[in-house]
Amino acid sequence: MNTINNVTKGAALTIYVPIYDAEFGELITGAAALDSEISKGGSAFYDCTNELTELGTTGVYSLLLTATEMSADSICVKMTTTTAGAKIMPVAIYPTV
Repeated sequence: MNTINNVTKGAALTIYVPIYDAEFGELITGAAALDSEISKGGSAFYDCTNELTELGTTGVYSLLLTATEMSADSICVKMTTTTAGAKIMPVAIYPTV
């Protein structure tokens, strides 16, 4: 799991996430049917306001988390794709006041 610390609680945040091919370790461009979900404070996951967006054709994707989504002491974001063999690490975020 990737971890982000020392960001402002209650302020929008853009995270950057690579999507890798599990077999070859290469970045995947054009990942299909992206879905992003968030859990605040260990609660059930629910859909993020925004979805991952690829930065050009790099295999690196960005996700804008809203100020409301960032209003917890601990946040976990999980992302999925229907692209075969793709692996995305969840992100844990620990905002500060």
